[in-house]
Amino acid sequence: MSAIDQLMTGLELTLTGMATVFVLLSCMVLVIQWMSKLANRLRPPQRPQALNSSNPGDGELDPTLISAIGAAVHRYRNERH
Repeated sequence: MSAIDQLMTGLELTLTGMATVFVLLSCMVLVIQWMSKLANRLRPPQRPQALNSSNPGDGELDPTLISAIGAAVHRYRNERH
């Protein structure tokens, strides 16, 4: 077997392998898209529900929350310097 024959065989094998991988990955993408559409048909995604506000009033802030945020900022600034 000459060097040219070996090169041709290697090129043929490389192209066959690349084509096989391309076809399999393309099939996998199509199957995943199909399954996603099927899953959405069987059970459509639910819309997020609004959380009930636990704040004391409309414009008021919880004093414990404010003090916790202040303590966290103070600790962060002290650790940075």
